[in-house]
Amino acid sequence: MPEDPTTTATGEEPSAADRVADAVSIASDFGIAWVALCALQVLTGRRGAAEALRRLAAAGFTSLALTRILKHHFGIDRDVAAVEGLRARAPSSSRFPSGHTLAAFAAAMALPRTTAGRLGATAAATTVAWSRVRVGHHRPEDVAAGAIVGAVAGAGLSVLLDRLDGS
Repeated sequence: MPEDPTTTATGEEPSAADRVADAVSIASDFGIAWVALCALQVLTGRRGAAEALRRLAAAGFTSLALTRILKHHFGIDRDVAAVEGLRARAPSSSRFPSGHTLAAFAAAMALPRTTAGRLGATAAATTVAWSRVRVGHHRPEDVAAGAIVGAVAGAGLSVLLDRLDGS
C-alpha cells in the first residue's frame, strides 16, 4: 500500500504551522508571490506595467545571480531533514544561503514604492524565511545570510531604480 503523502513518518499529520509554512514556501517558489505583488500594483494603478516589470526583473536577476554565486562559493551540503507530508519542493542546490529568503528580501526592498509598502513586504519576506526553516529545508543561519544579502541588494536596487524612474 502506498504511503499517505499527508502524514509524517510517525503517522502524524503535519501541524497547522507546518501547513502554513508549506503554503508560504510554495508561494515563494520562483518568485510567484512577488509577481503577484507587481501585478496587483499595476492593476490598482500604483505602478505602470513597464516600471513594475523593470523592478521585478532587476530583483529577480540580481537575487538569482547572488544566490548562484554564493551557493557555488560556499557549497555547504544540505544536511537538514525536510518535514514529511508537506508539498514544498525540496531544493537540489546547497543550503547556504537560502535563495528563497534572499529573493524575498531583495524583492521586499526593490518592489514597493513606499516605506509602509516595504515594511509590509519585509514582514512577508520574514515569513518566507521562517517557512524555509519550518519545512526543514534550511537552518536559521542560512535564512539569516539570505535575508542580509537580499535586503542590502534590494535596497541598492531600490535607490538605483528610483533614480531611473525619476521617483
